[in-house]
Amino acid sequence: MNTVRASSTVDKPTAINLIVGMTLWMSLSVLVVQLFSVDAGFDFAQLYRLLALSGLSATAWHFVFFWLGERAMQSRFIYLSTAALLIPAFAMVWLLMHPPLSYSALQWLAVACGFGGAQFIAFTRNDKIDKTGLGWTLAVNAGIAGIGIVIAQAALPFLSSINLFGALAGTPWVSTHGSGDIVGVIAPGASLWLANMGWIIIAAIALASIVWQVARRTQDDPAKPFGTITDRTHYRAILRNKHTWVMTLLYVMAFGSFIGFTITFPLSLQNFSATYTPSALTYAWIGPLLGVLARPFGGWLADLFGGSKVTLWCAVVLAISSVVAGVITYKATHSPLPEQWFLGYLLVFLVIFIATGAASSAIFRSVSVVLPLEQLPLALRWLTAVASAGAAYIPALWYVNSTTATPAYALFVFALFYVACVALVAYMYLRNKAEFYNP
Repeated sequence: MNTVRASSTVDKPTAINLIVGMTLWMSLSVLVVQLFSVDAGFDFAQLYRLLALSGLSATAWHFVFFWLGERAMQSRFIYLSTAALLIPAFAMVWLLMHPPLSYSALQWLAVACGFGGAQFIAFTRNDKIDKTGLGWTLAVNAGIAGIGIVIAQAALPFLSSINLFGALAGTPWVSTHGSGDIVGVIAPGASLWLANMGWIIIAAIALASIVWQVARRTQDDPAKPFGTITDRTHYRAILRNKHTWVMTLLYVMAFGSFIGFTITFPLSLQNFSATYTPSALTYAWIGPLLGVLARPFGGWLADLFGGSKVTLWCAVVLAISSVVAGVITYKATHSPLPEQWFLGYLLVFLVIFIATGAASSAIFRSVSVVLPLEQLPLALRWLTAVASAGAAYIPALWYVNSTTATPAYALFVFALFYVACVALVAYMYLRNKAEFYNP
């Protein structure tokens, strides 16, 4: 059997911890929309900046976990890092129970929530798996943490509209703009218990702790001491390999776009037009869900047709979709009836999410071919760490464009980047004389 060293399927206790971490991080994408809805006193530029700060924090922690090597993959490390999420969760409860909100305090909260995003880099011990199914297996692993994204954007808006915790949630906020959840539109004047989000995450962390304690008694050695740090020669080897850098850029295109658009999408829907206030949280979760579902499908296609071909197709789709989204945004900005463009904008972004999800898995498949097998586990974590910067630079670009009132320009910039990725894939991996053809 042709085998390769890679992450095995994530065990249940680890999966729950990863989901909780991602739920906390992505709760910020919901919170910024709700802060606009209750007119907390912040403009869109300030809200985008909160998202960028959170993404920057997550990226920084990704690199910390990356350099910790195998220590960051130990079950006890994952458990303790999840327990540390109680700090931002309680901070969220405290802030949302005691208005008015301080913007500086919200900035610190955004930075703290970014720590939850670092859980995404954690994988379990490396086992041998069938190389012919590598794209599918890695896609399932990565898709598990994506469940936390969907939970945050689909469940939290609905649960924050219900008085679940009584006095523990404080005085309810009152929406002044139209809001929404998975059920439908929330009209202005409705009560919102925003502190519910923090309490729900605290409950999820408690659940993760219980599951881990139970697993500790039933597994062979889930709580063994921290492992040794990965040999530093492995770090040097992957960073000196040109294919590492090519794949890193392509993964920034794929997963970087997915995570960046995921954290930005709800607010970008809410900010679709100055004269039109859509029910953003009613629809925003659909895009990340489709992206998560596309990951196993993209991995299967990559196993069937080759990673580079699937990556090329996805990059072409991303380039075209970004141009279309940019044109729609420009038209809506200058239209007396911007609502007529909203459905088109939403549908185009759903296509973008599907393409980024499929491309992410296809690139993982290609990495397994172009890099030596012993470098693969560390290289996958490197790609994840770098690409997570998409959660920082994409909301940062929206911040810049919201301050200059040119929201369409960011999408045209993305289109140019995707076209460059098309050329890179074609030159490096789809030429007959390429070192690796269609890996």
